[in-house]
Amino acid sequence: MSFHEEELLLSLKKGNAKAFATIYQQYYKQLIIFARTKVDNLQEAEDMVQEIFTSLWQRRKELSINISLRHYLYRAVHLQYAYKCRRNEVARRFLTHTYYTSPDSAIPQNLENKELGQQIRDAARQVSAPACRKVFELLYLQELSHKEIAEDMNIQLQVVKNQVSRALKVIRTHLREVECV
Repeated sequence: MSFHEEELLLSLKKGNAKAFATIYQQYYKQLIIFARTKVDNLQEAEDMVQEIFTSLWQRRKELSINISLRHYLYRAVHLQYAYKCRRNEVARRFLTHTYYTSPDSAIPQNLENKELGQQIRDAARQVSAPACRKVFELLYLQELSHKEIAEDMNIQLQVVKNQVSRALKVIRTHLREVECV
């Protein structure tokens, strides 16, 4: 850190508005250009940099910068961008969750699930081998594990897996035929 930067930071800590203005004028444009490499929108870049300078002024009394001011501010842009990405991801997840759990979207989804469930049950009836059909129903409709099914039916675990595989093959074929109709 240069002597000039140390003086500016010391003055900033004391609440000197001229020191803040000097820092602002010296780095604002550079930080906007750097922020534009992170976000496509000029307004977003300006908002990010503005938030950094606002935070710098608000936290001026407790600032402890041991690296160059330039490096500190560039790092702040990077962290601000990371924060913005996390905030956007949380918002996206919230909207997705809200959409799938809202009463308005639940009705068509429930109808779709009901119809699909019925199609799967119809397809399961097409499995001619009773053992395959029973294994499929225990696994997917009663939600038992492979191991539980093997113990319940007194058969080997691999036999369960083979039966499920055969049943799924028949069911997929049937569902493709239903889909084409």
